Amino acid sequence: MANRYDLRSQQDIDGSTYAALPGTTPGEFVPRNNTPMKMNLAPGRDMPGCHPSRWIYELVHNDFTTCDLFERARHANLDAPYAWQHPHRLVINGNQSFSTPSTRVLSSVCLDCHFHFVFKMAWDESRCEDICNPKQAKWPMRDAQFPWHHLVWVGSESDPIIAKDTSKYYPLLARENFVCSAPPCTFQVTLEVSEPRMPSWWITLLRDQDAILEALHIAKEQEPSRYGAATDDWAYQAPQNLNTYLKNLLEAVTPEDVRSISKRNKRFAVLFGPRCFRIFRELEFLEEVEESDGVDEGSFTPSSPSPPGGPSGTTEIGTYRAYLEDVRAEVQCLIHKAGPTAELCTPVLHADLQCQEVLNIEENALVNIQRYKLLGVLPNQPKEVIVNAYKRQWELVPSKRRDLIEALMGIANDLNDEQLSDYAMTQSSVFESQLQQQSTNDDDGLVSQALTFLGLQPPNNYASDALIQAFRQKLAKDPGDATTARSMLLLIAQASTDDTYQATLLMEADGKMSMATSKVILGLVGSSGFGPEALDAAKAKVEASSSKEEKATYLDAMEAIADHTNSIDLKWTVNEMRQQNGIAVSGGSSNLPTQDRPVNYDLPVGLENIGNTCYLNSLLQYLFTVKPVRDIALNYESFKLDLNDESIKARLLGGNKMQMDLAQELSELFVNLETSDKVATRPSQRLANAVLLSTHTLLNDSKQTSEPSSAPKAPPLPARPSPAPPTHTPEDVEMVNAIETPVPDSIETASTVSSQTLVEQGDEDSDLSYEKVEKSPATTEPQVIESVVEVVDTETSKEKAEHDPQGSEPATTVVAVDDVKDGGEQSIDVKMLDAEEVQTVDQKVLTALEHQKRSSGTDQQDVEEVMGSILNRLQAAIEPSSIDESTGIQLEKIMETFFVTTINYTKKFDEKTYQQEVSFDRSITAFPAAEGTCSLYDALGRNFDQQIIEESKLSRYTAIKTLPPVLHVLIQRSQSMGSKNGNPVDIPETLYLDRYMDAPQDSPEFQQRVENWMIASRISDLKSQKAAVELAPATGAFLEGYDSGHIIEPTAEAPVENGNADDPLLLVEENWDFDGPVEDDFLLINPQKTEDTIPESLVNPTRIEMTEAEVREMMTTELREREEALEQHYSGLKNIPYRLHAVICHRGHLTSGHYWVWIHDFERNVWRKYNDSNVEANPSTDEVLASLSTSGEPYFLCYVRDNDKDAYVDVPKRRVPTPTPEAENEPATDADGDVEVIDNEPAPQPSTTSEDMPPPYVDEKMD
Repeated sequence: MANRYDLRSQQDIDGSTYAALPGTTPGEFVPRNNTPMKMNLAPGRDMPGCHPSRWIYELVHNDFTTCDLFERARHANLDAPYAWQHPHRLVINGNQSFSTPSTRVLSSVCLDCHFHFVFKMAWDESRCEDICNPKQAKWPMRDAQFPWHHLVWVGSESDPIIAKDTSKYYPLLARENFVCSAPPCTFQVTLEVSEPRMPSWWITLLRDQDAILEALHIAKEQEPSRYGAATDDWAYQAPQNLNTYLKNLLEAVTPEDVRSISKRNKRFAVLFGPRCFRIFRELEFLEEVEESDGVDEGSFTPSSPSPPGGPSGTTEIGTYRAYLEDVRAEVQCLIHKAGPTAELCTPVLHADLQCQEVLNIEENALVNIQRYKLLGVLPNQPKEVIVNAYKRQWELVPSKRRDLIEALMGIANDLNDEQLSDYAMTQSSVFESQLQQQSTNDDDGLVSQALTFLGLQPPNNYASDALIQAFRQKLAKDPGDATTARSMLLLIAQASTDDTYQATLLMEADGKMSMATSKVILGLVGSSGFGPEALDAAKAKVEASSSKEEKATYLDAMEAIADHTNSIDLKWTVNEMRQQNGIAVSGGSSNLPTQDRPVNYDLPVGLENIGNTCYLNSLLQYLFTVKPVRDIALNYESFKLDLNDESIKARLLGGNKMQMDLAQELSELFVNLETSDKVATRPSQRLANAVLLSTHTLLNDSKQTSEPSSAPKAPPLPARPSPAPPTHTPEDVEMVNAIETPVPDSIETASTVSSQTLVEQGDEDSDLSYEKVEKSPATTEPQVIESVVEVVDTETSKEKAEHDPQGSEPATTVVAVDDVKDGGEQSIDVKMLDAEEVQTVDQKVLTALEHQKRSSGTDQQDVEEVMGSILNRLQAAIEPSSIDESTGIQLEKIMETFFVTTINYTKKFDEKTYQQEVSFDRSITAFPAAEGTCSLYDALGRNFDQQIIEESKLSRYTAIKTLPPVLHVLIQRSQSMGSKNGNPVDIPETLYLDRYMDAPQDSPEFQQRVENWMIASRISDLKSQKAAVELAPATGAFLEGYDSGHIIEPTAEAPVENGNADDPLLLVEENWDFDGPVEDDFLLINPQKTEDTIPESLVNPTRIEMTEAEVREMMTTELREREEALEQHYSGLKNIPYRLHAVICHRGHLTSGHYWVWIHDFERNVWRKYNDSNVEANPSTDEVLASLSTSGEPYFLCYVRDNDKDAYVDVPKRRVPTPTPEAENEPATDADGDVEVIDNEPAPQPSTTSEDMPPPYVDEKMD
């Protein structure tokens, strides 16, 4: 009985582990340690990883599952002597591998293709106990066990940095970063791949046996006695001899030990000779020419490399010594191809990554089956490895958890492992049961992101109380992120199907805080009241806050306590503190609704947020100030495109009533913005849907929502064909759109709903543009081809094709409304409901505009895309005014107002003329600096200035051909891996665009521009060098005081530091037994040692400190002079001024945040901030620009040509309603009609709050 009892106890333990999905085991504490590289792991996004053995297999076989390294290589033009798409056989390269307590470097080269692979591993030395360790492997696997690494790709090095780090000594191709995703582990791997050092022509010369034999026969004829012992085997010994030369050079301890090679050396003259002299020049051997009777009896003297400077006496990668080692390694690879087999270093790599190599894996047919790729493992690995990978992937790919469980069951079946099968089936059962209890609908991973933001580990198996507690702790820890935290909690609530669960979270996420939440934020948990001490502590928190967002959160908490306790004094105190700090009442706790707030007619009308529309509101307010757009909207009948066959055929952009409805809704909104007597007006849902949703989405989603809900259900029907589409009419022309998955909007809460700012990313209709078309080399003039996607019916396409004089296909796309498939009739009689009257496409669109719900999302490019949606749909709704004769492009007010023409120039290094690409765009792009602040001119220069692309041997630059009256500048803040570049850009009030304008290449203007590019490049280099020098400590004083008598002489073998005798990397020794024979005349020439030139003792260095200071001063002086020269030239380029009119800003992350817009009223010389329903004024341009130029918030800049600003932009004055005389003279009456008598005594004044006054100038609050 005792044995049975013990067994059941273990089963109980196993059962609790089996029945807990990854990350949900009760009582398991998992520490989390982050590194800078690991921070690139975006929670909730699908970023699968793999077990290290799988990682090595995919690397060797050029088939990474996630990293696109090899895919990029397949499209690159690589000058490699051998094909690289084969299983790599890696051997250790040179003396470049080493280990330290926190790093490990393994340098290798492929025997077959000569590409170099360097593995740079690192970890946090202070967290060594948290590194994954195979000793933790124990069945059953628990959440707190981390036996093996799980490597995840976190991005590639940027092209500019790769180009900067590339050199002859280290021709770097790619640098890929991987991290272990185990929460406590800090292990990371950087893989660097570089090209072979020996080009193809080297190898051709070294392996040209015919040329060597011919040289040998000639030598024997000319000097038979000298070459009598030479045999034809010499034809195969060139690689061996070159290896010997390099070996002796690398082993030379001092420059005097370097051996020169006589050109008359027997072997050298035959194996290499003049045909190979270029190889030795490339190796930087010093050539000496000595002509004697027409024969060159000179020599090649190798350049002595610097001693190894890496850890433990290893060679630093990227140095001349490393280059020689790399060349020698490739020479040895040539020798291996013809002879002995080398020892591969893959066992060492497996040991470094702490995993076991799976033998004979290439012969296993299961290795590339999807289930093994999905889990990131290899066939025949132990069940502990499988489950460890399963747990890691569960966190990394939350959208594929069902697939992970299926893969786990499939692999368990492959292994025929009973325990693993039991575990997999239990996991599947628990997963399905939890899906039935609570559906989270987290296919896009947003819920996982929200949980991680609140400090919780996905998936969402948390009770509502646990989520609320995490939410409160987040507010207390990061009060400045209160708005984002609310939006995250709202997102989690919306994803739940449990009404009670959802309602509890929604109540907590409301802008008006609960008493418990307020006390947690203010640190008053456990206190019974809010006395003087608590008030002082709260005031101290407000005063110590570093941002207005933090202050606003603390004040909201104090105000909530005042409301819950009915404390009038505290309410007064909070309002006074708000005014002192310039903080308006938050949207969630406002005392007065928008319609009841007093109106200040000196301020324009605001726009209420109707759900995720802060970015749309900003754009609408801006477009309202652009006269051509306002003219189109308010006088639409004068511009309207007729929806008849002729108009549709002629209008290349197409059209339908959705575009018409947008123009009409925009007209109504603009009228309201001028005439409203409220603080803010509400844009219609039809307008928002017309801008933000595609026609395709409206049609498809309206079908789903239009089905009757209360009708009796008919019996199940067998498959039947789709009904035929409605008769095609001219109005059925539709724009190309991608399908969108609708996400329900949140309930009407505070304006925090707009902190998730997204437009459907698949809506191509919102991003129509005039595409760049490359000019054919045969043409002499730049071609401009209108590539706006045009949508017409099939007949129209045929007609245009028939009329195309060149027989080319028109740039059109045909989109059918419904796909129709043939099918048979129904075989079962079913009582069907009466069919409703068939609607046309336009009727469906207009109906859907009223009711369609929009989704939200996270792309930082929202504003530019929404701007494109508005402009392009307005274009499609109006008649063209003219046609450009040279390009055939239809012009109208939108294009004439906003579109800029640019030319991209590209040429190869060996070409003299540039190829040209012409494009029409809605905006030009500026790129912020990777670090620190830069000017807008510098940011635009990264787009327009010359770029040298060494890999492709290309030079390119961009110039502006024509400028519109209104110019949009997009500050591109989106980066790889979903991050945002938040570095400030210094925004000028007046932007001069002369420096970017197109000019002929033979003109003085262009020559000056080339010179400016060179100066700017030198300035950039100087700044980088100066920054590096300033970071490095001054060493002059130390070196000058150093006693030369204590210099330690280097020994032949440096002792191993921080090493281990059992280190498999150190056990691998070089054993090359094929060094070629060297005859006496190899040592023909040696440098003469001059005794009196070698000092007996080293002289103490002097003037080092002074030299350092001089170098720093020289750099500073040159930088200043270069900047002054560049500025002096640019100071004369001020013929094309543009004035800043509006700035659209974004605060937050790529996954959440808020938009608002600053607009300059030139007539009144005042800036106004439009933040949804709040509009504030600031008369100081300097103050506004200073604020905008010191943050990463500006995203979209709107400039207007200075001479045209009055003609193209203005802020319409608000119409003040005038009361009628009858209303003014009529006495006030009550509900019964009795006249009210007003006492002359003064009435008591109500408590004044910040809402009773015009809103002060403040920074925006997240909505």
